Amino acid sequence: MSNSLFCPNCGMLKNNCVCSNNKSKKEKTFNNYDTQNTLDFSYPKKENYNTQYDKIDENSFVYSIEKNSLNTIEINKIKSNYPEIPSEIIEKFPFKHPRVGQLEILSEIVEAIEKGFKYIILEAGTGTGKSVIAATLARLYESSYILTMTKQLQSQYAEEFNFPLVKGRSNFSCLNDDLESTCDIGNCKTSPNSKKFFCPFGVSKNPPLGANEAFETSYGALFFNSENHCSYWQQKADSINSPISLMNYDYGILELNYVKHFPKRKLLILDEAHNIENKLMRILELNLYNKRLEKDIRRTISRRTVKDGEISDWKLEIEGIYEAYREIDLSKLSINKADRIRSTTLRLKQLCENLEKEPKNWVIDGNEVGVSFKPLKINQYAKNYLFNHGEITIFLSATILSHKLFSKWLGLNPRDVFHMKVDSPFKAHQRPIELKFAGKMSKNRINQTAPKTIPILNKILKKHENDKGLIHSNSYNCQHYITNHLHNTRIISHNSENRERILNFFEKSEDPLVLVSPSMSEGVDLPYDKCRFQIIYKVPFPYLGDKQINQRRKRDQRWYAYKTVMTLMQAYGRGMRAEDDECYTYIIDEDINILFKSPMYKSLLPEFFKEAIIQDD
Repeated sequence: MSNSLFCPNCGMLKNNCVCSNNKSKKEKTFNNYDTQNTLDFSYPKKENYNTQYDKIDENSFVYSIEKNSLNTIEINKIKSNYPEIPSEIIEKFPFKHPRVGQLEILSEIVEAIEKGFKYIILEAGTGTGKSVIAATLARLYESSYILTMTKQLQSQYAEEFNFPLVKGRSNFSCLNDDLESTCDIGNCKTSPNSKKFFCPFGVSKNPPLGANEAFETSYGALFFNSENHCSYWQQKADSINSPISLMNYDYGILELNYVKHFPKRKLLILDEAHNIENKLMRILELNLYNKRLEKDIRRTISRRTVKDGEISDWKLEIEGIYEAYREIDLSKLSINKADRIRSTTLRLKQLCENLEKEPKNWVIDGNEVGVSFKPLKINQYAKNYLFNHGEITIFLSATILSHKLFSKWLGLNPRDVFHMKVDSPFKAHQRPIELKFAGKMSKNRINQTAPKTIPILNKILKKHENDKGLIHSNSYNCQHYITNHLHNTRIISHNSENRERILNFFEKSEDPLVLVSPSMSEGVDLPYDKCRFQIIYKVPFPYLGDKQINQRRKRDQRWYAYKTVMTLMQAYGRGMRAEDDECYTYIIDEDINILFKSPMYKSLLPEFFKEAIIQDD
């Protein structure tokens, strides 16, 4: 059985741990619902529930803060070492040995909350232990949501802190279908809507006599239909009934806004917060395809409107489509199709309202296939869709860059915002940046510059012939150019479908492979020998061929600069993950000088990055 990802003493990833106790082993306690588990889903085993969870009935358990706390001796030892830290913070801290600065950060955040700040922005560099800070705050306030960008990070929180997590139906096998299908396509979703399908393993408002309550909602309680519980509903019930719940953003925003089984809580902790604007933009985006419209309502988008329609024409077009969806007879459809129609109808209604209120905020991009509606800004929507689901919102990220711009773009009142910045403890000489320019890689220069990059890449690979490395190509076009012209057996790459499999192969391989990728700038940890060097092939300016990005840039040049620097900083941090780690970074795109010379870009570049730059020989 594999071990915990984190050291129980310092809270650092065990692969990165530098404390003297990093060899201690702590068994995982995961993979409950063994026969129902279809994907990589981590959850405590039932035999360990009594030591970590409070039992409700034979199947239901809720997270216990008390059972997951340090013992009195360990707590008192920390108190004696940190007499200035409030006792209640130490009592909820999950590890024996706090990392330098962690308790002080927590103390400042708690003080800010007590002063009435609604939004806490913690900008903390890699190595400060943001997940431990998040876990302590969640335990301290006892009514919390923690949202992560990926299922992998969600599972890391669950594995280390034993927090209950909740995932979508596709992660579980359907008991009513003899485990032959996942719950998203099980009988409860595919049966005809008119037959009022009853699942003996699910939940309902009117249960059989003696049924156990699953959870309370704003419109009444839901009960399990039998003693045998659907694993999807069981993990959801356990999460709702626990004081702390883990979700990824996609599931969380859907549940909190539309399903509404989860109530408002004291804390809403948002990890990887620099991505919130992008996440909300994608969620608010609505795509309509003619093939789907033809099947659903027997009509398509007007060619005339697509060709030269004004905003008033599009309003009429969407209103007509909305009315057509409202008239669909749902009783003749399967449950999952009826759910899709309801969701589409609701989103069309919201789009009609948004186009009426803020017509200039929406980018409309149509062709013969269909049309997309994308918001330029989400500051008017962020509170309703996300922040209002917690009394206090905690933002965690290493790359906020400018908390004033960050707050403005998310619609936060500056008077309600408390910002705290903590630098990474990693030394500059362990993460040097060397400039090896091949030329400018902008759209009108890249064809001339690209051939000059190959000799430079060969030279770098020769220098690191025994090391694993990562080339950030920024686009699949650049990736293809590199792999087609850099003739080296160490080179591997991926496409959009096999990314995770190739990344896993790269991480586990002991050979000095070099991964060429346009999508490894964040959400990837490659400590120590997993990545000893990386190459920024092209500065990650957002693609101006995207109509949404192009129009946003015209409105706000600072936003475009911000997104460029943020992505660059995220890419720079992939290979340097611990205080005793080392990773060399090369930049071969001469357009990096724009970031050094333009006041707009230069003001966003962290000193952490600038201090690591060394000049080319």
